[in-house]
Order: sequence, then structure tokens, then C-alpha cells
Amino acid sequence: MEEREILQQDALKDLVEYSDSLIPALQELIDELRLENKADTKQFLNEVITGINWEIEVYNQCASLINANNNYVDKKNMISAVKNLGITLNSGDNWQIAGCLEKDFLPFLNKLDLAAKRVLNN
Repeated sequence: MEEREILQQDALKDLVEYSDSLIPALQELIDELRLENKADTKQFLNEVITGINWEIEVYNQCASLINANNNYVDKKNMISAVKNLGITLNSGDNWQIAGCLEKDFLPFLNKLDLAAKRVLNN
């Protein structure tokens, strides 16, 4: 195994571990945005978005390994989701933000987590 692939696998291990916290946090944030803003909701949103961005960076660095056997995580869908989130965040509408996170990013993060686990188990 070449060095790049070893580094990619290490990054995917970190991603799987991080996803165990990020995905439940995203679900909690979606509920918070829809039901009741708390004093720290905006900060929580920023932290979750930072986490999503980190996972996207890991995906970008490991896409060749993740999608070696199939196009499990579609980069075009991810790019579209990122654009949609930018527009939605600028609206300031918490319902729209929650909807975007639920529709676009929750499935993306779950697929990415599953794809990383598949790579690591092979």
C-alpha cells in the first residue's frame, strides 16, 4: 500500500470517529432550529458547519479511495448542497436552514460515514 493511501485511511478513521459526534449534533441542531432557539444556537450552528466543512475536506482528499469501486458519494450533489446551504444561511430563516441541513447534509454525512467504513473494512 502506498503512503498516500495509508494517509487517506488514517483520515477516514478520524472521519468515522468524528461522524459519531457530528451526525447526532446535526440532528440536535435541526431540532433546535425548528423548535426553540437557545442562547448558543448561532454558535452551535457555526460549530456544526465547521465540522461539516472538515468532513468535506476529508472527502476531497480521499474521494479517489472512497469512490474506487463506485461513485458512492456524488461530488456534484455535495457541491450543490454547499451552494444551497450558503443561500439558505444568508436568508436567516431557521426553518429553511434546518430543512437544508436535514435534506442535503444529513444524508451526505451518513453516506460519507458508511463509505468510509466500507473502505476501512475492505
